[in-house]
Amino acid sequence: MKHSWTTYFYRFYLLALFLLLLPVMQNRVEPSLRGVIWSDAEGYYVYLPAVFNLHNVHAIPEGSMAPIRNDKGEMVVKYTCGVAMFQLPFFLVARAYCDARGIDRADIYNIHYARAVALAGYAAAFLGLFFLQKILRRWFSEPVVLLTLISILGGTNLFYYATKEMGMSHAYSFCLFAFLAWQMPRFLERPSWGNAALLGGALGWTVLIRPTNVLVLIFLLGYEVYSWRQLTERLRFFGQHVRQVAVAAVAALLFFLPQMWYWHEMTGHWIRYSYTDEGFPFWNKPKIAEVLFDPQNGLFLYSPIVLLAVAGLIPAWRQKRLSAPAIATVFVLGTYIFASWWAWWFGGAFGHRSYVELYALLALPMALSIEWMLSIRRPVLRGAAISVLLFLVYYGVQLSFLYTRLPRPWDGPDWRWNWDKIVWVWSHLFEF
Repeated sequence: MKHSWTTYFYRFYLLALFLLLLPVMQNRVEPSLRGVIWSDAEGYYVYLPAVFNLHNVHAIPEGSMAPIRNDKGEMVVKYTCGVAMFQLPFFLVARAYCDARGIDRADIYNIHYARAVALAGYAAAFLGLFFLQKILRRWFSEPVVLLTLISILGGTNLFYYATKEMGMSHAYSFCLFAFLAWQMPRFLERPSWGNAALLGGALGWTVLIRPTNVLVLIFLLGYEVYSWRQLTERLRFFGQHVRQVAVAAVAALLFFLPQMWYWHEMTGHWIRYSYTDEGFPFWNKPKIAEVLFDPQNGLFLYSPIVLLAVAGLIPAWRQKRLSAPAIATVFVLGTYIFASWWAWWFGGAFGHRSYVELYALLALPMALSIEWMLSIRRPVLRGAAISVLLFLVYYGVQLSFLYTRLPRPWDGPDWRWNWDKIVWVWSHLFEF
């Protein structure tokens, strides 16, 4: 059977995009490879050299992390080991290479490990896109799927965390959110023990990476649910498959066991709130407007293309499509939680990084908005709509490069898009 070139294009465009952007990612990180495993990213990574190189979790160096120590004065990592599990195969390849080159295993921050971490995050982002396109194909045509993937990758700050700060947790969470959104209908259609284990394991893994990722459970419970009656039926479905639910729970728990062992080893407690005095002081006065619109990492200022996803939720809800109530609930609750955190801007980040994982869900209503754009009958209006979409993609990509050029950091109460900075950004927006 002969296939047209379009058939091959839609089969392999993700692989082509992966290979095309690989040198872009390498060029972004090579000048400062240590930065790939710096601060939070170092906290996620250090479990690997502690176990496989130093053979002693009590000997983890302070490095660039904020120091938290136990009663013995030993460094206790406040970040969890979920990201390290993703990075493990890449780390082991780098360690084998270092051993072959005679590089001391105690040199745990060398360029080869940094490259391994960078490639792990880059691969995780594209693996997430792979599962996302499988989800989107359930409801949308190939052109809509392609434009949605390009919009999610380029128009949002996922691009930054896939090509610049891959040691952070967001590309990995995005991957697991996309996998869960793909796996949930498979479990509902065939509630086997294997599908239950995959669903529960991925859920446990993503919650281990970031506790706020538990929000994805709302989507799983509310998948294709549009009424109280359907919600009751969904709960009854789980009640009829208690054994599979138990398998999912056990699979989820397995991912927490290494972390629980580490906490007990270092502090004597199996369960621990590792962020100590950091909390949610704004729970009664959440900084919602700031999270969405503030120059200090406001979601819609740095990733305005996400507005298409929010707009798409309205017709999706009305048409009872795409699990719109569940996605809207996740978005609203997530925004409230982020806006209640003491550092509602989440530090020196490009855009509001806590939304990156949610893009795997928001891609569904965004695809509906893009489908509408492509259905506009008047060619001039349709062309204008697609031009705006592509400009927003360009804006997201270019702004992520400008972020690394403008005097840093884009963080703190003194950061504002005053007139000088606005002029600087727009005067450089079309430079190559």
